[in-house]
Amino acid sequence: MYAGSRSWPGGFVPLGAAVMAGARPAPPRAAVPEPFPGEAALVERARTDAAAFGELYQHYAPLIYRFIYNRLRERATAEDLTSEVFYKALRAIDRYHPPTPFGSWLYRIASNTTIDHLRTRHPASNLDDMGEQADRQPPVVEQVVNRSQAARVWAAIDGLQEAQRTAVSLKLGQDMHTADIAACMGRSEGAVKLLIHRGLAGIRRQLGAAGGAEEAAG
Repeated sequence: MYAGSRSWPGGFVPLGAAVMAGARPAPPRAAVPEPFPGEAALVERARTDAAAFGELYQHYAPLIYRFIYNRLRERATAEDLTSEVFYKALRAIDRYHPPTPFGSWLYRIASNTTIDHLRTRHPASNLDDMGEQADRQPPVVEQVVNRSQAARVWAAIDGLQEAQRTAVSLKLGQDMHTADIAACMGRSEGAVKLLIHRGLAGIRRQLGAAGGAEEAAG
């Protein structure tokens, strides 16, 4: 394991310089990325080899940044938290154990780091008392027809309970499959499905309330 210094090992540079200076995060993928060829061996080397960890950083940093940015929509903060995620991963890599995918492990760290940040910024709303009855309204994505509505959807997501916010962000922002979200969050698929259902119901409720207020104001 490396020394406790916060300086980056292996010659790789923080996200703001390495990714945001020229490259843009890759387009959304439908799942946690599959391990790339040679990843398992690289992860093992990264336990003692800073340069190997740097290669993992270069591969995963844009994906982790996109996940955090989709949660916060604050570029500078997302960059800072992405660096924090990899610093935590660097210090905790001895606690990573296959067969859990390395990418899922990183997403879990990113989710916890983002939640910690949001907890310090403002207390999360509690929507656990929402009903579980079937929701026959159109999917949320069908309501997003322009940027204004998209902004309203993400504002509604910000008001969800923390676990719901994480699950819905991974579903809508990353377009992940339920199994991959479950792996990232360390929960069962059934629990994730319930979180998404409740989260989407809460979003529709907030969007409906906002729409009614606009009509009344008009």
